Amino acid sequence: MAENNSNSLETPAISVIVATRGDKIEFLKNCLLSLKNQQFRNFEIIVVSKRFPKELEDLFETENIRFIEEKGSTLGAARNLGVMNAKGELVSFIDDDAEASVDWLEKISKTFSSFPSLTSLGGPHFTLQDKTKKSPLNYFEGLFFEGNSQATYFDKSAIGKIAGCNVTYKKAVFQETGCLNEQLRTCEDWDFNRRLVEKGYSLRYDPEIWVLHRRQGLKHAFHGSSRSAPFFLSWKTFKLARYESMIAYFYVTNFLFILLLVILIISPLFFVLFFLTILGGYIIFNAVRTHTYNRKILYFPLVILFTGARILGFYFGLVKYSAFKLRTMAAK
Repeated sequence: MAENNSNSLETPAISVIVATRGDKIEFLKNCLLSLKNQQFRNFEIIVVSKRFPKELEDLFETENIRFIEEKGSTLGAARNLGVMNAKGELVSFIDDDAEASVDWLEKISKTFSSFPSLTSLGGPHFTLQDKTKKSPLNYFEGLFFEGNSQATYFDKSAIGKIAGCNVTYKKAVFQETGCLNEQLRTCEDWDFNRRLVEKGYSLRYDPEIWVLHRRQGLKHAFHGSSRSAPFFLSWKTFKLARYESMIAYFYVTNFLFILLLVILIISPLFFVLFFLTILGGYIIFNAVRTHTYNRKILYFPLVILFTGARILGFYFGLVKYSAFKLRTMAAK
């Protein structure tokens, strides 16, 4: 079911798709208002949700926004529905808890015009500043995602840096490559980028095309990582680690985790020394890389909490995924 706005453009250049569950009304409102204020005007907004946000009904009536009801269970399914209904030649994804810079769509349009062969364009998602001071955990989580935001990356080196909260594709590429994987509960964006690279398409990560994004904390890191097991268990993903630093980071941290467990069993004392060496090296490396020479350097040990949540989440997801596969095999 779709509710069409009479003011919607017949042939917009860009279709912006916001997939939401409709339960973060204030965040969604801020997202839509940031789109409303875009300098570039030739675009439409498609909100895909399980429920119509009645609290924002006035905004839907007055702005160039279409609502589409969906019944799928994954983000990929919701975004695919948005793509199917998009009128623009370009399709942009933004999360409902993200806010676009005023020149976001303008820069996207100019970049695709400058690079005719480009099929995928993404950029950083910076930590959104609340009126209150950022918590140390949000500071570190932002540091993790924003660490590779200062350089432009192409092709395979951009697969993991281009995230679904800030990405634009040529709509035609979905017809040629297929839709997002609706079975994946996360990493469907990385999986799609990987498929594009395998087919020889061009990807570009541009630090000038940014959005602001709310950080979700340890619980989100745990659950997000637990759902990533099918993606990271793929041999195709593992082969890309030599190109993409964010994918390589996953395998390196898991290798160090297993190594630390082995060392702990063999020699607890050596474990402590080895662990402190790794942690100290990490803090120094990031202090130099980010030019952080103030009290915020004390936040860096939070890498233990954040990385621990992601690692434990992955192995929890690995057990669930293995159990699912075993049940599937038994059923056959």
